[in-house]
Amino acid sequence: MSILGTIGALGEVGLALSPWLPSPRPRRAGDVDAGWLTSILATGAPGARVLDVEDRGGTSGTTDRRRLALTWNDAGVAALGMAINEVKFYEQVRPALGDVAPRAHYARAGHGARFVLVLDDLLQQGARPITPGDDCTLEHAHGVIDALARLHAAYWRSPRLAADLAWATPMTGRRGFALLANQFRRVRRKFLAQADARNVGPRARRMLQLLDGNDSALYRSWSAGPQTLVHGDCHLGNTYALPDGRAGLLDWQVVFSTRGVREISYFVTGALDRDLRRAHERELIQRYLDGLTRAGVPDPPSFEQAWEDYRFFVHDAWDSVALTILWSGLHPPEALAVGYERASAAVDDLAVDEIVERRVKDGYR
Repeated sequence: MSILGTIGALGEVGLALSPWLPSPRPRRAGDVDAGWLTSILATGAPGARVLDVEDRGGTSGTTDRRRLALTWNDAGVAALGMAINEVKFYEQVRPALGDVAPRAHYARAGHGARFVLVLDDLLQQGARPITPGDDCTLEHAHGVIDALARLHAAYWRSPRLAADLAWATPMTGRRGFALLANQFRRVRRKFLAQADARNVGPRARRMLQLLDGNDSALYRSWSAGPQTLVHGDCHLGNTYALPDGRAGLLDWQVVFSTRGVREISYFVTGALDRDLRRAHERELIQRYLDGLTRAGVPDPPSFEQAWEDYRFFVHDAWDSVALTILWSGLHPPEALAVGYERASAAVDDLAVDEIVERRVKDGYR
């Protein structure tokens, strides 16, 4: 990443923390009122007006999610069917995905990572949002794996990744990547320095030591092999369950391009308890590969290739959980403790240090 890119990313962090930053309103969930919603939802229906907004609760984390019930005047019923503005994902990607993502009625981003989305009410469609503290059933895991297969198949080796979707860059090209990579290094070193207190086992210690000196080249290796568009943060708390067993994903903020199995590893590592993962991880990988084939992907990985990548990318799931533990307040501590236990167990069970070492020795392929 260039020096200018790093400076720009630092500037965005500073803006995000600035309470006096002039940015598009609403600046927070509590600012969403009837007048503002009328201004963005009712432009296609003369006389339409939101009369009342009822907050029906929600959750907070890196993103605040609130469920709002709107009361319209008689002319307002037509406003819900209008053409809408969408951010890049919803505008350029979601049309090919169906229920893999909700429909957006409004999207706008400002400086300092501040943004607002007005989405369909998933609960009205019978969907059930999943929180990081929920138990993941095998049925829901199947739904998420199928959703990821549909996403990846739609953009498998797509020429659009170098054209209109070039904003979904590889990992090392993401805005702020240098800052993120540096944060991961700091987190690894802190966990190594407190290895006994943080229950860092021998395999995890070796994995962290290998990553610390080789992570830049390993990150670059993510761009090898068939590339597709990935969600980027498909942990359990960013998923929802539909009544028929299908699933979808929320929070498409870190979309980028890499090998698709990275997502399977990231999700399964954190979502499934140890026994469930051990019993079904191979089945879930095969389900993903079968989903790619059904969707028309001509060259899905072999199971052996997918299994190797699945093991390798556990290091990224571990990094992400550890980072979130040190950045306190993003998720409930109890859920983070469970996530860390699961990620550490996966490192042990799958000998992740060995596959990381092999890829270092083989030239990061």
